[in-house]
Order: sequence, then C-alpha cells, then structure tokens
Amino acid sequence: MFLTKLAGYGDITIQCHNAPDADAIASGFALKKFMELHGASVRLVYGGRDKVTKPDLVLMLELLNIPLEHVDELPRCGLLITVDSQYGAGNLRKFDAEKIVTFDHHRPESPDDPDFIINPSLGSCSTLVWDLMNREKFDFASHIDVGTALYYGLFIDTNGFTEMWHPKDRDLADLKDINRRILRKLKYSSLTVEDLKIVANALSSHRLVGRIGLLEAESCDPNLLGFSSDIARSVEQFDSSVVYCRRTAGLKLSVRSAVREMMANELAAFLAKDVGSGGGNIEKAGGYIVYAGIEKAFPGASPEEFLVRRLEEYQTGFDHVYCDNHSVDFASMPLFRKLKIPVGFAPSAGVFPDGTPITVRTLEGDVDLDASGEVYLMIGIAGEVYPIKKAKHERDYDVHDSPYDKTGIEYEPVAINRMTGKRESLLLFARTCVPKGEKAVRARELTRNTKVFTYWDEEKYFYGRQGDYIAAPERMYDDVYIIRRDVFEKTYERMR
Repeated sequence: MFLTKLAGYGDITIQCHNAPDADAIASGFALKKFMELHGASVRLVYGGRDKVTKPDLVLMLELLNIPLEHVDELPRCGLLITVDSQYGAGNLRKFDAEKIVTFDHHRPESPDDPDFIINPSLGSCSTLVWDLMNREKFDFASHIDVGTALYYGLFIDTNGFTEMWHPKDRDLADLKDINRRILRKLKYSSLTVEDLKIVANALSSHRLVGRIGLLEAESCDPNLLGFSSDIARSVEQFDSSVVYCRRTAGLKLSVRSAVREMMANELAAFLAKDVGSGGGNIEKAGGYIVYAGIEKAFPGASPEEFLVRRLEEYQTGFDHVYCDNHSVDFASMPLFRKLKIPVGFAPSAGVFPDGTPITVRTLEGDVDLDASGEVYLMIGIAGEVYPIKKAKHERDYDVHDSPYDKTGIEYEPVAINRMTGKRESLLLFARTCVPKGEKAVRARELTRNTKVFTYWDEEKYFYGRQGDYIAAPERMYDDVYIIRRDVFEKTYERMR
C-alpha cells in the first residue's frame, strides 16, 4: 500500500519535468487524484522557462480538467513527488521539500536511493503509475479522466503503442475505461507547422550504414520521431531506419524495419544493450540510450559514432538459420536428454473456444494464433510460452495431477480474445506435465548471435545470443529452435 502511505503526508506537491509532455502530465494527474481521494492536499506543478503550448497538451489540460501550475518558486512542502524525471536531473527545476519520492521509467541516476520507484523496462511513467494504482484497487471505471490521461501518456511515449516492450504497457493499452472522444481530439492535434519543419530537416540528414538508414532530428516529441521513421522506412535502400534526437540525458530512438531479417524491437534492444532500454514490435520500436552509457562503451565517441558502430556490429555480428533451408551440422553435435522437470501446459481451445483468434501475452512478447483443439500452450520454467501440437505433447509428456507451480514467474502469461478483448490467465488453465521416456536433442552453444526462423512463424525469428543453445530433436533437424542458456542448463543434461 505504498501510494496510500504516501498520501498520509497530507501536504503534497507533485512535480512534472520542465516542458512536460503527455506522459509526465498524465502520471502527475493520476497520482494527484489518488492522493486526494485519500485525504491529501495536492498541487501539480512544473518549472522551467517554457510554459505548455503544444496543441494536444493544451487540449489535454482543458478537456480533462487537469490543474497543472507553472511555478518559479515553491514553498517547502512535506512531500515532493517527481514524475517522469529524477530529482537533481537537468530537466527538473529543483525545489525544497522534507521528503522526496521519484516515479520514473528512465534508467536510475541515483540507484541506491530507497525512495526511487523506477522501472526502465516500461515504455512510459504512465504504465508505472497505472500498475501501482491497480495494485491498490483504484476504481478506474469511476474515474474515466484518469484512465484517459494515462492511456494517452502511454500512447504518446510509445509512438502510438508501436514501441512498447513490456507486457504491462500492453495491458494499459487494452484499458477500456477511457473517453475515446477526447482521445480522438488529442491524437489529431499533436503537430504544428514547426513540427513539420523538424521532420523535413531530419529526412534531409540521412546516412546509410550498411542497409540501415540513420537520421538525426532536433529534440522533439516521440511522435515526430516515429513519423519521420515511418517515412524513412519507405526508402528503397533502407531495410531498416533509425531516427534519433538528443535529450537532456540521452538519445531517444525510433526504429522501423521493412524486412523479416531485422525485427525492429530486437534492433532497438541491440542498440540500447547495456546503455539504455529498447523494444516494441517487429515493424516498429523505440528506445532510449543514456550519454553516460555511450561514454562507458566507447570513450570519446559522439552519439552518431556510437550508433554507427552499433549498427555495423548488428549487421555483421549474427547468422541466419531457416528451418526449411539451412546447413547447420546437427548430426555432429552432442546429444542431450531433457530432464524430467515438471512444466505447465494449457490446451488453447480450453482457454477460448476452438477457432478463436487469440494473442498470448508473455514477458518475451505477444504471440498470435487461433485457439485449436490440436494446439497446446507450453509454459516453461521461466514463464516462457510456446505452442506445441497436441499429438507431439501426448507423445512426449506425461500429464500429472499435481498443481502447476508458478514460482519464479515474473509476469503471468495471459491469453486475450482478439475479437472481444476478454483476458484469461493461462495459469488458471495450466496443468502439470513431465517429459516421458528419453527425449534426445542435438545441441551446441552459440558462438555467434543467431536468428532462427522456425516452422511456427515464417515472419518472426527467435534471437539467440552467444552462450545460448541452438537445438533440434534427434533426426528431425528441420525443427530447429533456440534455448536460452539459463533454461538449457536447468532442463537438459549431456548423454554422451
């Protein structure tokens, strides 16, 4: 009950960063509503030179009755909450308070501070606040304005929901308690003539790195980056495009892909590896890279030099394996047997009726398929979900009556009916099974990053990193797949 405890301070100021965007405003507004419903007196403010003038933000404040104040001075308060930024950062005017708490989704600048509530894996601060309010049973159905604000905050920060990389982002994007009339007005009021000039300048600054277009834009709204990247993806010479702009503490990225060999979410994650965060979907993604990470990875490199190096490494640092046409020598690899460790499974047609189009949502991403009596959904030891034919499951696994143990699963996988939006937790339908007999696979550790196209999906690949394992069942070498190193070491043992 962390939020309820904070409301007990009574005298609270919630501060957005200077020149606040939709995500900061939404996060602050939602927390203000929550605290006030628990008896607190709350102000919502921001500092800096510039007042809010962007058309959609002015409309957002007006249509949702958000009392955001622009202040130069602030009396010392009992509790100061900063949202979408961190106290002491360059984009936040510094005010004094007895206690300071931060809610943010960027990488922590003071990781040891116990009053920092930060999750860099989320696409927006709105998601963080929405999740915390959900945990404390906030009634979004009775406060449509709050849900609408948070929904729009996520929409803007993830470029129209195309750059989400955490299942909680996708859960907020499924929120039904919103005012769609207001959202429609906000969505179509976000650009100015000056914004169009920014897009034009970005498109004229392109650089080709291999088959990837790299473009720099002026510091701008994430939507402008996405708009620019959408146009750049249409260029025949670009297999993918990366548009970036410089922010106070780092680079904001928008990534697009036009070929199946480059998934945008995986490219964004590669660019941000160890220096930020990134993700999205296979065609559209985004990310954020901190300057301190660039300096640590490549001392003295400029942002553009860093991105060029990473893009070059990405295009030369992996192999492709296609299930129906590969030359991988599985016959010479060692044999491993699968240990008899209990795992879970759920018949897809038991979760939703046969033929229902469903999305299976997991920490690793979304998987689309149709519920079928012939397809089961396996749930691995880390909560990973993958489909398996019913006949193959019956051949390879014994079903047990013991309850399924979900210990260690960070995010409970769900199935979503794509026609109605209804959600069902797979764990409610999961039963326990154990490998029977001796399931032998040929496998070896990857020495290079590898993309594997399986027969389950011709458009998406499984990305294996150095140290992960490439595997296939004995004498079924077209059924090739990737197994994460930590999962492989827990579930397989060498036979000879």
